[in-house]
Amino acid sequence: MFGQNKLNKKVMNRQYQGGMTAAGWLIIMSIVLFFMYLAIKLVPAYMEFFSIKSSIESVAQETNSSSSKSEIHRLISGRFSVNNIEIIKVDDVELKEITGGRALYVEYESRIALFGNINALLEFKHEEPLN
Repeated sequence: MFGQNKLNKKVMNRQYQGGMTAAGWLIIMSIVLFFMYLAIKLVPAYMEFFSIKSSIESVAQETNSSSSKSEIHRLISGRFSVNNIEIIKVDDVELKEITGGRALYVEYESRIALFGNINALLEFKHEEPLN
């Protein structure tokens, strides 16, 4: 009898411990919602950076090392206008001398308010050599 009673208690305990409590679900859901909120706030900044990067890459493919600075700035201005890029200006794109020619270089920061006085600081930089 004693062994049978012990076996019944194990079976009953498994039935009662089969799921997660409401507090457990609340913790899991709050973590998931926090990361979803971060993604919603940060993804647009990364999308804008990739748009800036593609604009600079297309200008670099279209020009060569002997192109004038004013011509390069005009092309970049056109790309920024079409892609609706407002976080940086054309003057923020530098024309650097590198070994083997010149390159377009951009570096900027984006500050995003998360909640209260907590902000996310994103630093972006990209260098694209001219043909």
